[in-house]
Amino acid sequence: EFSRKSFLKGGGALVIGFGVATTAGKAQAATGNTPFTARTGADFLPDLNSVDAWLAITPDNRAIVTHGETEMGHGTPTGILQLVAEELDMNMSQMVYAHPESWLNATGGGGGSGGISSRSTQARAAGAYARQILLGLASTQLGVPVANLTVADGVVSGGGKTVTYGALMGGKVFSYVMPIGPTTVSATSAGLLPGAGIAKPVSSYKVVGKSFPRIDIPAKVAGTYTYIHNVRIPGMIHARTVRPRGAGANTAQNHIPLSVDASSIAHIPGAQVVQIANFLAVAAPKEYDAIQAASQLKVVWKSDPKLPGSGNFWGWLRNVGDTNTANPARFTTNNGPVDASLATSAKTVSATYAYDYNGFMPIGPHCAVADVKATSATLYVQGQSLQGIPPNIATMLGFASGSQVRVIWYEGASSFGGGHQGEAAEQAAIISQKVGKPVRLQWMRWDQHGWDHYGMANLWDVKMGIDSTGKIVAADWTTYGQQQANIDTTKELLGTATWPAVPGSGGLAPTDTVYMNTTRRVNAKTQPLYGGALKCNFLRAPSAPQQYFASEQIVDELAHAANMDPIAFRRLNIDPTTTTNQRWLAALDASTMAAGWKPKVAGSNVQSGNIVTGRGFAFGTFASTQMGMVVDIEVNKKTGKIVAKHMYIAQNNGITVSPQLVGNQMSGAAIQGLSRALLEKATFNKERITSLDWVTYPILRIADAPHVTLVNAHPGIYTAIDAGSTKTDVTAGNTAAAAAGWLLTGSGEPPSAGVGAAVANAFFDATGVRIRMAPMNPATVRGTLRNAGVA
Repeated sequence: EFSRKSFLKGGGALVIGFGVATTAGKAQAATGNTPFTARTGADFLPDLNSVDAWLAITPDNRAIVTHGETEMGHGTPTGILQLVAEELDMNMSQMVYAHPESWLNATGGGGGSGGISSRSTQARAAGAYARQILLGLASTQLGVPVANLTVADGVVSGGGKTVTYGALMGGKVFSYVMPIGPTTVSATSAGLLPGAGIAKPVSSYKVVGKSFPRIDIPAKVAGTYTYIHNVRIPGMIHARTVRPRGAGANTAQNHIPLSVDASSIAHIPGAQVVQIANFLAVAAPKEYDAIQAASQLKVVWKSDPKLPGSGNFWGWLRNVGDTNTANPARFTTNNGPVDASLATSAKTVSATYAYDYNGFMPIGPHCAVADVKATSATLYVQGQSLQGIPPNIATMLGFASGSQVRVIWYEGASSFGGGHQGEAAEQAAIISQKVGKPVRLQWMRWDQHGWDHYGMANLWDVKMGIDSTGKIVAADWTTYGQQQANIDTTKELLGTATWPAVPGSGGLAPTDTVYMNTTRRVNAKTQPLYGGALKCNFLRAPSAPQQYFASEQIVDELAHAANMDPIAFRRLNIDPTTTTNQRWLAALDASTMAAGWKPKVAGSNVQSGNIVTGRGFAFGTFASTQMGMVVDIEVNKKTGKIVAKHMYIAQNNGITVSPQLVGNQMSGAAIQGLSRALLEKATFNKERITSLDWVTYPILRIADAPHVTLVNAHPGIYTAIDAGSTKTDVTAGNTAAAAAGWLLTGSGEPPSAGVGAAVANAFFDATGVRIRMAPMNPATVRGTLRNAGVA
């Protein structure tokens, strides 16, 4: 762990004052209101519009970026360093990413696709303003006008003389507040669109657009990287929660302990029961003893069998959606004469699509370490965002202020949207406070599978029509789903959180709006929250895989009805004159060019035999990034196994900070999306989840991972990421993106949106049979083929 005081060796130095800084000309210690000092009370974090909140220049001419965005396997910190280095005119070897923690800079934002695109703006702005300040200092010291100065690698040159940023700062801080709004920053409000104001134009980029080694990889390869599961602190004991397996995903009240027999673990050395209201855990000096105590503690649990069971889920969902009086059916879209347009269509297609519950399921279960004292606490946590943890934990512990809680981040096994990782920190904190010792709390596999949240399950009925030329003329959707149900179960057990009296509305709108069709109706029907629903949260590309599984299949079915090539059909139905649609078409062109797409009617050359192959296409989007994907699959009709052999993925994410980072995320999102579409399904009985391990909840294995071809797509500019992007290609794409007003859009999730539909469309091409239910696992495949009369 870096010590704050070791970041800068500037104690007692004068504070530099510029512009609107209120401390201009005043003698203050550098250990004042800076990012490198522990704070208390209202000042425990700096003004987030100050340069010092985001970066500092060290005497040895390095730049330390104090951003709170965590590493989630995205390489986000590396990308943020690239952006700041670009604005400072420094190289990546000079950049240091301060270990994220709440007393340094808690402002991350949540990771995910927006990690770089939407949460780097303040740090980038700080770099631009810092460079301006440093050039002013250099002009004075060198006696050369700012306009005649140049900078390379943090060295300012002019008039035959040079000076480093480190020498200019002398261990001091900037004490400059950026004139970019009171509390929030955007590229527009900061005047920092590329090339606008003091920001560097894209055409001058030297760091952004290139690939640099991720800063986290060397330690991971060497085996010296510290994950949250490796954290140990003096005096620490171990804890496990005690909960009925699989009950946490149920919105019913079947996880309440009615009686606890503490004597049942009396034989385990040092083991103790920790009960706070209805929250139940055990603690012991040795981890294995804590595991045994959790397993052997005798508890009688409340029974509340309200789930429909996964075996009859779709029939139950349709019935309750049709009869739900708490949230009656409603039109979320109702434009134009839908019935009349469908009645006069040259051809119509009707279909029902279903997408089952997926789980978060990180390989490493959630973990946290807490050391709670009488008036302060230090927590070591994993997570996507630090900013909400201190006030939340302070409230749970009865502290007056979040400044009494220091939260230090360490990477876990990712989270794919959040899930319940925050609850591990809560649980460690309250157990530590109760037992008076530092506590390490880790979930078990069955906790992770049975007590985390899920991605929503959805059902769609749809009818769409086309005219005689193949243009879509009307769409009529009925959606069955639920609202997000992401209550904090730990707080529920503590009695500090309750379910809302009136559940909100739910149901997912289909995403067929890429196409030129304004005659469209969407009737949303919602299942009741209490008794029937699983708890849901934002799983990677929230709702997008479900939506596109339906909307990109029905479009493919229309193309077949029109006797058209699926790509030609889509192109016919996309208006090429809008900026957004040009981005869609760029993704379409790039993916099909990479795949060597040969036009044909899908399913027009079905092969004989048990092993057949097919090719499918689908669009998808998330975080304002458009994606097109071609998937080649192999189907074993006897076993029912689908294997994706090759995925060709193109996305338009605006300005690309690092082709390598974008490529990491495109392939990772696509393969996880493939796992969800082919295999992942939460099963449950009347009371609880029954898929509690990797056998009952299988995921894609390495042996079945496809080859992946990745393309960064702008209209007319296509860069093959995995073939090694050239500076010319990336620069041209970035310049085009900036000229079109496309800044950074998300790269962490878009490919997962279209995988299911692309595979399903390829399945039809291979077999001549439509598969409209996900996951498309062997049982579903065999049943689909059997129902279609295909051996």
